[in-house]
Amino acid sequence: MTVNVYDTANQLEKELRETDVYLNLKKAFAKVQADEEANPLFQEFREVQQNLQQKQMSGQEISEPEVQKAQELSGKIGNNEVINDLLEAEKQVGQMIDDVNQVILKPVRELYQA
Repeated sequence: MTVNVYDTANQLEKELRETDVYLNLKKAFAKVQADEEANPLFQEFREVQQNLQQKQMSGQEISEPEVQKAQELSGKIGNNEVINDLLEAEKQVGQMIDDVNQVILKPVRELYQA
């Protein structure tokens, strides 16, 4: 019997979209987008976060003003309930994906443990 793991992966993708965890993330993201205060703050946070990650990945040093800006934004986000709800929903989706990843990689881990 030939198994097509790509068909299985595509089915998993469809099923993940139907989980409560994903639907909660989708709702939380829509709330951030609709919030006049939260949306620009979240967009700025994502931009700063991406820039810092790119610098780290390319081995560039992160300047003190960049660190301060990230900390300032982090503080503002910590005070915004709408964004905090989104970040919590992201965390739960990330946990679900980690759990699924552990299941998927089980045969490989077992192979190297033998």
